[in-house]
Amino acid sequence: MRKHSKIPKIKHPLLLLLPVAILFALALEPFGLSSAGFLCIFLILYITKQLTIISSWKQTLLASLLFSSLVTLTSFYWIWNAIRNISGQGIVISSLLFLVYALLSFYKIGFIFFGSVFLTKQKIIKDSYLFLLVLPSLFLVSDWICPMIFPVYWGDLFRNQILWRQMARFGVEVLGFVSVISAALFYLMFLKQTKGFRTYFPYLLPIVCFFSINLYFLAETIPQVGIVHLALIQPNTKYAKREIQENQEWMTSTIQSVYDIGLETIRFAPKPIDLLVLPESSIPFLGTLDSKNPNSTYSKSFVDVTESFVKLSNAPLAFNELVWDGGSRNSFTLLQPISFVSDRRYKQALLPFGEYLPGENHFPLLRNLFPETSHHIPGNLTDALRFQTKAGEMVTLSPLICYEILYPELGRKMIGHSPSEFILNLTNDSWFESQTETMQHAGAGKLRSIELGRPVVRVAVTGLTTAYDLWGREMMGELQTFQKAIGYLDLPLVPKERTTPYLQFGPRPWRIMAVFLIFFVFFRSPRPILINKMKNEIEI
Repeated sequence: MRKHSKIPKIKHPLLLLLPVAILFALALEPFGLSSAGFLCIFLILYITKQLTIISSWKQTLLASLLFSSLVTLTSFYWIWNAIRNISGQGIVISSLLFLVYALLSFYKIGFIFFGSVFLTKQKIIKDSYLFLLVLPSLFLVSDWICPMIFPVYWGDLFRNQILWRQMARFGVEVLGFVSVISAALFYLMFLKQTKGFRTYFPYLLPIVCFFSINLYFLAETIPQVGIVHLALIQPNTKYAKREIQENQEWMTSTIQSVYDIGLETIRFAPKPIDLLVLPESSIPFLGTLDSKNPNSTYSKSFVDVTESFVKLSNAPLAFNELVWDGGSRNSFTLLQPISFVSDRRYKQALLPFGEYLPGENHFPLLRNLFPETSHHIPGNLTDALRFQTKAGEMVTLSPLICYEILYPELGRKMIGHSPSEFILNLTNDSWFESQTETMQHAGAGKLRSIELGRPVVRVAVTGLTTAYDLWGREMMGELQTFQKAIGYLDLPLVPKERTTPYLQFGPRPWRIMAVFLIFFVFFRSPRPILINKMKNEIEI
């Protein structure tokens, strides 16, 4: 008698893409339901299996475009605001640009769908091989070879589960890989007709092992080497378009507002400040680097504000500015007390269509569509920044500007090049005008802190201003968004020499393993024509 699967058959599996997209959104902030992420992956596995059975390239393409569009509409709908603000276009043009973006933005799912259909067209692959070896590997490789404007990894669906996310010590790609394997184990278990713990034990044991590893990481005791007292300023400066730069009244009011909240921060500090921090775009368009270039952003008022903060607090000031140094640069600047020497690090990972226009040299008309896009040029890999605390200790920090927190490998390169004791991320999310975007952007810091083995402090111009420890736990709560706020943080430091598996080995071993598993299954599995030939020989 034929045994039936406990997973019901659905006549039109593509209809599941809508609930899958909703579950995807529920897994990310502001909901943060890792159970939704798990169910999302489970249904993606089911849909992929059905696509391999249908074996139609048209259906596979349709599924890829639908998934990308629905995920964008449910999880990343806030991108519409960014497109509208950066393009300066009306609702119709902005909506058309958003539609094109939605169709293509999450194209990485196509790699999984098309890869699975192609492999199963060529070979007869057992379900156990497909779900436990091929599909997790395709998920991992898609994270690797499919760059996105706003990078999202499969492991991000599980970053809000404190125990499970500890696997990110091996990298977010491994967190995604392990999560897909776990969902696949349940999928294979549900395919079985038989019941009983002994039958299910082989499927549950690997998941228990993953939990045990994470529990060990979570229980680990990490030595501290000191504490620094940070004063974090959230001035709530609104995003500003280029015409505002010539509006003297607006610029003067903004500078005065930042100066006032800075004075308040210093005056009411509960203890001596070791580092005063202003976020990205507190005072837009301006800088403190003097230059004779006609494009110089130098502002004497900006210089006066920053130097006043340093004098009054007798502490270094970390802030963001726009400077002209061989071109427009988005800079993370550390102004030292007494000497008033500025140490600058230029942003390396620039936001496409926000800070530069990809392909503008070949398609100049793009500038007409995105007139608010800046002309920034990227910086190079440099040393960590250093400052002295009130106790006389030298402290090092790795500077990240806004968008850079989304790139695990950038953080790994920076710390590998110049080790630090914590990571400081200055950011500006005001262009998106969305609480959801702000929370999703901040959520990436949880995984960076685990991957890189260092606390991450995030200071945002309109929020969220927060901090995460080495396990991705919040250390100070979140300051209210879209309002002026001040945060004081006693930040525990870790040794500069601290390392993690991700820092030691990076993503390369896992990527090699994923490619090997795909090829292993491909060459080990028989061809369909060989199976048909064997059947014909038996009949004869």
